[in-house]
Amino acid sequence: MATNALNNDFLLNIQSVYPSLTKAEKKVADYTLQNSKAVRFLSITDLAEACHVSLTSVFRFCKVLKLQGYQEFKVQLALSIQEEGQGEEIELLPAAVTKADSVPTAAKKLLQSHINALSETHALVDEAALSRAAHYINHSDQVRFFGVGGSMLTAMEGMYKFLHIMPNVYCLSDIHMQTMGASTLNQHDTAVFISHSGASKEIVQMAQKAHEGGAKTIAITKYAKSPLTEYMDVVLLCGGYEPPLQEGSFPSKTAQMFVLDLLFTEVYRTQFDYSKEINKRVTTSILDKDY
Repeated sequence: MATNALNNDFLLNIQSVYPSLTKAEKKVADYTLQNSKAVRFLSITDLAEACHVSLTSVFRFCKVLKLQGYQEFKVQLALSIQEEGQGEEIELLPAAVTKADSVPTAAKKLLQSHINALSETHALVDEAALSRAAHYINHSDQVRFFGVGGSMLTAMEGMYKFLHIMPNVYCLSDIHMQTMGASTLNQHDTAVFISHSGASKEIVQMAQKAHEGGAKTIAITKYAKSPLTEYMDVVLLCGGYEPPLQEGSFPSKTAQMFVLDLLFTEVYRTQFDYSKEINKRVTTSILDKDY
């Protein structure tokens, strides 16, 4: 069994259960113990590929450690490393901001993190994928946006934006209602799923139901390979870094919003006259709401 220099309860726990692990689970344990700092930033798919095991083996490894899932595994790993002082950055704060930083220094770091997220996302733009996504939306009876946790905010923003240029756009905040809505979709509908990791159980279950119903499915996500993308017709990738201890970081939201805005622009552009007319009617309808 391979180990590294870290000495803390969580890694000791991995070592303590090591003899009872299966061959595949031991591969995950070995890789984690050897590369604990790097593993914090890997998606579940990335870790499975690095260990040459299945996603199921990673899930089972987490269960052996009495964890709810992979996200809790990453959080516990990050906490254990932070407690041992193994990192210079403070992971509870964004953009590697430290306790000693001044306001100007923190502001500069935050600005750069947003710039990096946008630059990464711009480099990942896939014209063909974007065109397909816009085509699906333009030819749908209804469009539904889905998100969980922090990504729900982006999903709600998606509904708000697209309601300006087309009818029958929906986003429900309650997870159970989202799941119910996903199960009613058919081949005439399009579902847009927003998830940084693509590994949330709820969002994956919704995607599976929408896919099984025949709906066109679009993901706005960080990772090309994830449990979510298994059910996608189109994957629109975004950049942005989200530490394990900072779910829903603003740079990752900035990246998601950029992709959402780009998709909105492409839908508007390819149905310009229709979108312009709907936008005019919607804008006029709320003019008396402002002083």
